[in-house]
Amino acid sequence: MSTTNKERDRVIALAALMQAITLVQQIAETGQIEQANFETVLNSLLALDAPSTEAVYGDIGQLKSGLKQFNSQLSKSKDKKDVQLLRYAINLLHLERQLAKRPAMMDLISREIEQIPQQIEYFGDINNPQVIARFADIYHRTISELSPRIQVQGEPRFLQQADNVNRVRALLLAGIRAAILWRQKGGKRWHFIFHSNKMLKIATSLLR
Repeated sequence: MSTTNKERDRVIALAALMQAITLVQQIAETGQIEQANFETVLNSLLALDAPSTEAVYGDIGQLKSGLKQFNSQLSKSKDKKDVQLLRYAINLLHLERQLAKRPAMMDLISREIEQIPQQIEYFGDINNPQVIARFADIYHRTISELSPRIQVQGEPRFLQQADNVNRVRALLLAGIRAAILWRQKGGKRWHFIFHSNKMLKIATSLLR
């Protein structure tokens, strides 16, 4: 069975979503983060005119972590951590649907994000705490007003640190970006039920 570009793009978008929420889980449980993976999903928020879904994330190699996690979710054996990640993923996809019904909120998010490159130029790096705080503030003032609010589970000592709160919110915003991409490429909930084997095959081939 051949793979269409849209099917491939949908898997890339879901792998990016998984990468974002895997990083959320890392912060919640360890207070640490894989910096390169973090930068990949953060930069996707600024890639508004990318020529392809892959280009939003630089290249497939930069989504290796997300593709591995996506493979794990589609395989039969899941541990407790995987179930928590699945819950985050489902909630983000649901929030994207809520956001789609709020065009004014979508416009606000777009306008705010368009101003961030100036801030990056000023502070010199997308990883600067001030830049991350700006992404976090956008999420807090928009997406967090929608239902269901995502409750991140983890170690309170990590989740109570302001910098970690900002990184989590920035990552959830990047997760919404991936969910929007997935929907734009024709993603539907029933794909998880009827196309899971095909998606797993595509993800496995992308990992190679």
